[in-house]
Amino acid sequence: MKREVDLVSYLPPFMQKYREPVAALEAEKPEFDLIWDSMDRIFYNRFISTADEYGISRFERMMGIVPSDAETLEARRLRVHSRWVNSIPYTIRVLAHKTAELLGGNHNFSMHPDFREAYGLLLVVYSSDDSLTDELKYLLSVMIPENIVTDIVYETVTGRKEIYLGTVLEQADILEIRQR
Repeated sequence: MKREVDLVSYLPPFMQKYREPVAALEAEKPEFDLIWDSMDRIFYNRFISTADEYGISRFERMMGIVPSDAETLEARRLRVHSRWVNSIPYTIRVLAHKTAELLGGNHNFSMHPDFREAYGLLLVVYSSDDSLTDELKYLLSVMIPENIVTDIVYETVTGRKEIYLGTVLEQADILEIRQR
């Protein structure tokens, strides 16, 4: 948020006529602009969603995350946010919600828990982009107990099929005519 500060307007009207104080205040204007820009940067770096490279690197250092060189700022924000906002206790519903946040929607994956016989969880991800694999593995390792076997399967959607569905509804009134 760029702020334009007119320091001369803070002078009393009779002082605004003199060139020396006006020139001194005009010379100080770049310093005030620098201070405002620094304050904005500090403010925006307090929040994960608005942090720049420096702010995200501070969050990553606090949480012990080592980013790769190929990661974008948005991917780094997503990783920091998913680790910052963990809620306990972990349930299958919370796991599904976190996975949906990470993968960008509820229709990008499906979960198949089998806790009666095999004590395992199958996570099917419907995407060809496996850039979030490490973060998904981390999420599962943190949220799922060690005695549950987890499998991640990536399925690629290659084509698009259109399905047309139609129904017919018929309503009839049945009258019984009886002879007396």
